Amino acid sequence: MKFTLSWLKEHIDFKSNINLKTIVDNLTNLGLEVESYENSADKLKGFIISEIINVQPHPNADRLSICEVNHGKKSVKVVCGAKNVKKNLKVVFAPIGTCIPSSGLILKKKEIRGFVGEGMLCSGEELGLEGKSTGILELPTDAKVGDNYAEWHDNNDVTFEIGLTPNRGDCASVIGIARELAAIGLGKLKEKKKKNIKGSFQSSIDWKIDLNEENKIACSYVTGRYFKGLKNKESPKWLKKRLSSIGLRPISCLVDLTNYITFDLGRPLHVFDAKKLKGNLCIRLAKSKEKIKALDGKEYNLNDDSLIISDDKSVVSIAGVVGGEDSSCDLDTTEIFLESALFNPKYVSNSGRKLNIISDARYRFERGVDIDYVIEGLNIMTELVLNLCGGEVSYIVEAGSLNKVEKKINYNIDKVNQIGGLNLDRAKQKDILIKLGFKVNDENKNFKVVVPSWRNDIDTEIDIVEEIIRLNGYNNIEELLLPDLQHSEPILNILELRNRIIRNTLIKNGLYESVTFSFLSKNNFKNFSEEKAYCIKVDNPISEELSIMRTSLLPNLINNFLNNINKGLKNTGLFEVGSVYLGKEDEDQYFVAAGIRAGAAGNRHWSQNHRNVDIYDAKKDFISIVKALGFRENSIQINNNSPS
Repeated sequence: MKFTLSWLKEHIDFKSNINLKTIVDNLTNLGLEVESYENSADKLKGFIISEIINVQPHPNADRLSICEVNHGKKSVKVVCGAKNVKKNLKVVFAPIGTCIPSSGLILKKKEIRGFVGEGMLCSGEELGLEGKSTGILELPTDAKVGDNYAEWHDNNDVTFEIGLTPNRGDCASVIGIARELAAIGLGKLKEKKKKNIKGSFQSSIDWKIDLNEENKIACSYVTGRYFKGLKNKESPKWLKKRLSSIGLRPISCLVDLTNYITFDLGRPLHVFDAKKLKGNLCIRLAKSKEKIKALDGKEYNLNDDSLIISDDKSVVSIAGVVGGEDSSCDLDTTEIFLESALFNPKYVSNSGRKLNIISDARYRFERGVDIDYVIEGLNIMTELVLNLCGGEVSYIVEAGSLNKVEKKINYNIDKVNQIGGLNLDRAKQKDILIKLGFKVNDENKNFKVVVPSWRNDIDTEIDIVEEIIRLNGYNNIEELLLPDLQHSEPILNILELRNRIIRNTLIKNGLYESVTFSFLSKNNFKNFSEEKAYCIKVDNPISEELSIMRTSLLPNLINNFLNNINKGLKNTGLFEVGSVYLGKEDEDQYFVAAGIRAGAAGNRHWSQNHRNVDIYDAKKDFISIVKALGFRENSIQINNNSPS
């Protein structure tokens, strides 16, 4: 999730003593891990507003041009492959030695088809201001040659990127993050006036939900309204800046407004060009062999369990995932139909996964959206469209019902102290919950807690405990030693005790325990054994992959490790404590330990540089085990003949 400091300030008034480090630290402490933050102006240092004063074809390349560029101090020549280069165009020039934001590469002198340029003309994509670009960035004619581009663009803002856990769909919005920071005491949420626009005519497009009893939960409610007499156009500067700051490419005012509300409020909306629709709109499951050409330019064959929106003729949207190209808005659009719906996360996820479509709308629907913003988002969008594009709007049309039911949880105030080891009084717990947006009613020893509409992840009493502990601060949990347990006889024998000590030591060192089969495949046995090594073959194996009793923990451990890496878990370590079988007799069975490390060492933190693990990290793990078992470090000897 990306957002900027100025965008955050639209929703929260920070206290005067709050600085950038305080915001970063508190976001991470709240569980909204800050993966990176940067001042946008820093990455645009050195980029200069310039003017192309002459364009000539490259003598050795048909698709390249040699541009003479005035950057204020002198004229230089640049090789450029963009199709939109032309004389007198105001552009962004990067001199030699400049760092290109999109790639991080330092611009160097380089011969291109026999000609060495003195810099580069940049696209919005290369500057990190937008998605895929088709040409160099074109600046207005009033942009002054020689000025610093970052200062002219008013790009002195801090951009944050945070990692969200799947349960925190409420924080996939700027307002959600502002709520969290206000709750922890960094400022006060701004109250914005709600404006309901009634409309002046009846919509010529209506809604229908056509779902059977089994699938009716796929969409419980949908609403919308018709706009006419509007003029779609280029977005105003403030809107383009908001989207560009988080890497989205501005398209047109209508489309940009839906993207803005998606990130600002966490409320996905969709606008159809009403003149391109045929009849009314219906939410239903797709029929076999139905297709749609989506906004990403690809054609998708739909499954009969894909939730879609269709008009009377064809599919116009994959519900909650992506709209269709044939009904999309462009700069000629004068009439639109605006949609706001409550789609079930499972159905949206099902469609997105099967069709392999990743979108900002899908991301939010999958995690659960705020039921209150189905209508509120429609009203906010209505006001913005009328203010920026003009026109008039219809009465609201809808189908289904919101069925908003307050989620109430009985909470025992002693639970947070029992489970979290804290000592928080009644007033403190109530204050935390109220700051997080919960309604709290006192009932003897219990609270009756009403969950806010945006917290879809809160279901049970233990969730309330977690919220109180989280906002009170994990760093405020005291480390307490458990009292020694007295037993008349030992619970564990010496071997079990040794294995437990090894496990606990490696877990404390940051490794994860793996438990694998006690069997190997023939190939794995050969790869990890000497040529004539003895093995025990299983008489009736489940499969060839499990036909030999393992003589080492490493084969299965390595396979597990590689599976984790292939699935994206790169910076980690695994270990296993278990038995190996070197013969048929009881004394040939040994308990051993093995571990693997790879990737970056240490815990992830925004303020620290990472290094890769090496043999000394493995040595540290080994020495830690030796010390935990009560042996002296200097008494260790390596015995190549020992099986364990």
